[in-house]
Amino acid sequence: MSDKIILLTGCSSGFGRLLVSEFLREGFRVIATMRDAENRQAIFNEELQKYADRLSLLSLDVANEAERHAVKTFIEERCAGTLDCLVNNAGYGLFGAVEDLSEAQIREQLEVNFFGLALLTQELLPQLRNAKGRIINLSSVLGIAAMPMSALYCASKFAVEGFSEGLYYELKPHGVQVALVEPGGFRTSFADKVTWGEKSFDNASPYRKQTAAYSRYREKRASGAGVAPTPVIKAVLKLAKAKKMPLRVRCGNDAKAAYAVKRVLPEWLQTKVFSSVYGKIFVGEKDS
Repeated sequence: MSDKIILLTGCSSGFGRLLVSEFLREGFRVIATMRDAENRQAIFNEELQKYADRLSLLSLDVANEAERHAVKTFIEERCAGTLDCLVNNAGYGLFGAVEDLSEAQIREQLEVNFFGLALLTQELLPQLRNAKGRIINLSSVLGIAAMPMSALYCASKFAVEGFSEGLYYELKPHGVQVALVEPGGFRTSFADKVTWGEKSFDNASPYRKQTAAYSRYREKRASGAGVAPTPVIKAVLKLAKAKKMPLRVRCGNDAKAAYAVKRVLPEWLQTKVFSSVYGKIFVGEKDS
C-alpha cells in the first residue's frame, strides 16, 4: 500500500470526483478539496466510510488566498510538511464572444483557471520540494488549439500550458516533476459548470448567430452518449505512479488530432484546417 500523500482540487464533480476514488483504491492518502466542503461531504459518503483514515476533505476556492493558505497549514501540521503530488484540476468554462463578456467574467475566468492554480502551486512548492514530489496540471485540447466563442477559456488553458512548461524546467534541478494532461471532449459534468457571456443571448449582440450555433453544438454533444473519461483518469494515475513523468499527455482522439495539426502543418495550413472545422459548426445556422 502506498503512503504517498496527494492533494486534488475541484473534487466535487468530473475528473476530480473520479480521481479521489481511484487514488484511494490505489492506497494513496488523499486530500480532496472543493468549495464549501463542510456542506458537501455526502458526495464522498462511501469513501469516508471505507477509507476514513486516508481521506481528508478540505474547503478550497483556489481563488481565495486565505483558503489556499489554510491548505498549506493543514499539510504542515497534519502531513509533516510533505506533499508527494498536487493535481490541479479545479476550473470551469466561460463561453461566448469576447465582446459579449463582462470585465468581471473575464477576470474571474483567469482568476480560477490560471491564477488560482499558479498561486496554489506556489504556496505548496516547499512541501513538494521536501518530498521531491510532482505536479499534474489538467489542461485541455483548447490549450492546444483555440476556437471561437471560447477565447477566454482558451486563454486560461494556454496560460496553464506555458506556466507548466516553464515550471517543468525550473523545478527539474530540485527533483520536482511537472506534467500536463490535455483532455479532449469526455463525458463529465463539465457542461453543468459552463458560464456564458453576460450579453451572449441578447438580441442586439452582433454575435447572436454564432452564439446560437455554438450553444446548439454544445447541447448536442452534451446530450449524446459521449466518451467515458476513463483515459484521463488512467493517465493521471499512471503519471502519479510513474518513475519519470513526461511533460505532456494527450487524451482523446480530438486532442491528439489537434496536436498533430499544430505540430505537422505550417501555420497557414493549420488555420485553413481549423477554419474548415469551425465553419461546419457555425455556418448555415439561422437566428434563434
